[in-house]
Amino acid sequence: MKFARRRPVEGPDAADAAPPQPTPPRGAPVAAFAGILDGQRLWLAVDEAPGSLALRDTGSGDVIAPENEVPADDQPGYRAARLDLAQLPGDAEATYDVVLVPARNSTPKPVWSKPLGGPRPRPADDGRTQWRLGRTAEGLLQVHRGPVDAAAELRSVEVTDEGLRLTVAGEGSTLALLADDAAALTLPVEGSTVTLRTASLPEPGEQPYQVVIGEPGSWLPVRRRDNDLAEPGRGAPLPALVDGDDRERLRLRWSPRALLVARVLDPEGD
Repeated sequence: MKFARRRPVEGPDAADAAPPQPTPPRGAPVAAFAGILDGQRLWLAVDEAPGSLALRDTGSGDVIAPENEVPADDQPGYRAARLDLAQLPGDAEATYDVVLVPARNSTPKPVWSKPLGGPRPRPADDGRTQWRLGRTAEGLLQVHRGPVDAAAELRSVEVTDEGLRLTVAGEGSTLALLADDAAALTLPVEGSTVTLRTASLPEPGEQPYQVVIGEPGSWLPVRRRDNDLAEPGRGAPLPALVDGDDRERLRLRWSPRALLVARVLDPEGD
């Protein structure tokens, strides 16, 4: 008796197969957590291993160990650190490898990390420095120091009989509310002040408008001065613009990056 040869069952198309998960190089310390949560401190934890966590300047090769603010027994099973990046020397752009320095002063081992996520960190306390966390092509963790993106500064918000008067320190003769990079409202800046009035507000929208100053094609966002809050939208509330019937028409808020945004409200809405 002859049996028909069974054709093999075809698997999923190779193009549709999930890409392999990234894996650390052999012997590399693996980050269980890494983040710059407050704009200038690196919070880090790797699987328990002898040694200490530090940073290595990619240019000079110098290993720098800011004081670790985490008690030695704070995270059982992990080697944890909270490093104040402001202790790193200089203020020019620089990149640092995150490394584990073994207990016997042997060669520092770069720390490997899974792909990073989360919002972009806010500026450091000095208002001029931006620390960013990144990975090399091999997945090794790095910290980069650079300047904060240019922005204007909100000095004050006052409720007046005419509306909301904003005092902004920044170059430009026009304040605008942007939606998808298009100006929904432009107002002249007189000296360093501009007044938002209910009669000139654009249409309400689902998304807030970004508040900027400058000229078309060269807008600057408006940022909070000396921001040191993890959630500036909740921690630093701003006055609202109301109409003659005491209905709220515009809310000013700080975004998670401490940039000024405005939400226009429907006076007949819920």
